[in-house]
Amino acid sequence: MPPSLLRPVHKKTFDPVFGGHSMGIIFIFVGILLVGLYFYIMSSHQQLLDTGVRTDATVVKVIENDSGTGRKNHTFYYPVVKFTDTDGNEQLIQMTTNTGPGLKKGDTVNIVYTPGHPEKMDLEHPLATSRAFILAIAGGICGLAGLGIIGANIHQSRKS
Repeated sequence: MPPSLLRPVHKKTFDPVFGGHSMGIIFIFVGILLVGLYFYIMSSHQQLLDTGVRTDATVVKVIENDSGTGRKNHTFYYPVVKFTDTDGNEQLIQMTTNTGPGLKKGDTVNIVYTPGHPEKMDLEHPLATSRAFILAIAGGICGLAGLGIIGANIHQSRKS
């Protein structure tokens, strides 16, 4: 037999182009999406704070929505608030922000709404903006994991 056929063959068991690199890129992409969503939520709320009208509102009821079953059951709390807008009209609006179980009927809350569009309103200091920070943290973790996956695959391909 010719000597070239007797050399050991180093077979790659993992294709970094279609395996690890693409998985790392997906993680980085998801991380960028989550961080971008966080900044979108924060800039929307900041725009509302900059251009909106501040007033006090009274919670007239809190609507509880349950999602899931068993151990995965989550309860969301959406207060219905009543306030008078700048035109003198009384508004009764269900908030779209989950406020948690802290608000009760009769509570007074500080809200901000868009002039002429009182349905576009939110709490002045909503819990949702602090909860949105979880998106930034998750996005950072995904991005770092993606970089780690790509780095490990580059290191592995150089070893082979």
